[in-house]
Amino acid sequence: MKNLVVFVLLGTFLYKDVYSRKLPHKSNNNKIVGGYNATIEQFPYQVLLIISKGAEMYGCGGSIISNTVILTAAHCIAGASKAYVKSGATSPNADGDTIGSSKLTPHPNYSKRTQDYDIGIITLERPIKLDGVKTKIVRLADKDTQINPGRSVTVTGWGATSEKGPGSDSLLAVDVPIVSNDECRKAYRTLTTRMFCAGVPQGGKDACQGDSGGPAVFKPEGIQIGVVSHGIGCARKGYPGVYTSVASVRDWIKQVSGV
Repeated sequence: MKNLVVFVLLGTFLYKDVYSRKLPHKSNNNKIVGGYNATIEQFPYQVLLIISKGAEMYGCGGSIISNTVILTAAHCIAGASKAYVKSGATSPNADGDTIGSSKLTPHPNYSKRTQDYDIGIITLERPIKLDGVKTKIVRLADKDTQINPGRSVTVTGWGATSEKGPGSDSLLAVDVPIVSNDECRKAYRTLTTRMFCAGVPQGGKDACQGDSGGPAVFKPEGIQIGVVSHGIGCARKGYPGVYTSVASVRDWIKQVSGV
């Protein structure tokens, strides 16, 4: 859950990596490692979040679930005062639409210690202009959606390409298989029914610093089943990434967002 710091200067995003939060047993970072170059046209639901918390500004990922609502991780927005949402751009420094938040809503049961219920909603000050090409709503998993081990999910973001490495100046994607909960608990004893894991046994593919809050989707259906949450390091052998299951919190998302 290490976050990508982004400063807003004259409408341009300039960014560098910092450790904004640390947990005693987890890395705070989630960015793309071992992935491939992508464009916003391929993943038009992806957004970049610039979040203000006190004197600090940092970045996360998110997804468009309506023209006024963004889905992200609770740990990205808990305690924050404001978020700025950039949509429609492959690069953080490219042209795109930036909209401020009117409300930040982390899940009321979110636990910073265990990362349980790591889901949050950003309500926007004005609607995103959805053109269907660079900006588009992602379909969310139903509450009865099955998350079966072995099936691949696609994760996107602008995070680091190696543990503690620099962030990417262009959108990246990575495909990783879902890991069974029994296998994942060997690495994460605090895994709950609101989480699932994805990664390859040998490591080398994962989310990393800066991707927190971003979407994990089933392809080719384009259904979002997860939100990047946490993990130990980035792409380490034996330590898959941990995601919040959208299906497990679907009722809460509907209650808060109407989606």
